[in-house]
Amino acid sequence: MNRTPRVVSCVAMIVVAGGCVTATFVPTQGAVYPSKDRHCSIEIFSSALPDREYEEIGIVEGEGTAWKSNLADILPELKGEGCAAGGDALIIESTSAFSEGREGTAVQRTIATVIRWKTG
Repeated sequence: MNRTPRVVSCVAMIVVAGGCVTATFVPTQGAVYPSKDRHCSIEIFSSALPDREYEEIGIVEGEGTAWKSNLADILPELKGEGCAAGGDALIIESTSAFSEGREGTAVQRTIATVIRWKTG
């Protein structure tokens, strides 16, 4: 039995599905807040700061590569990390696109501040 077609097919699937999205939360203060569901309703601010009082609880950095290298792919991961950290909103700080490696793989990196609304 010749396994070459099967191996080539598997490699092709890996290459086609090769886009990857990751996000990482880093706290910027000592307080820990209760985690929310990763699909919570979290607000996004990009061109204007919120008009409510808030406190920064951390920074989340997301990165998408290859076929998943645009904000639409990265934003759900950013939001998920923000919710898991107990955040109420994200303030998009920067987004940059570049190529890396010999193949010039497309990469987009987005950094956002995770905030909680101040109460009373």
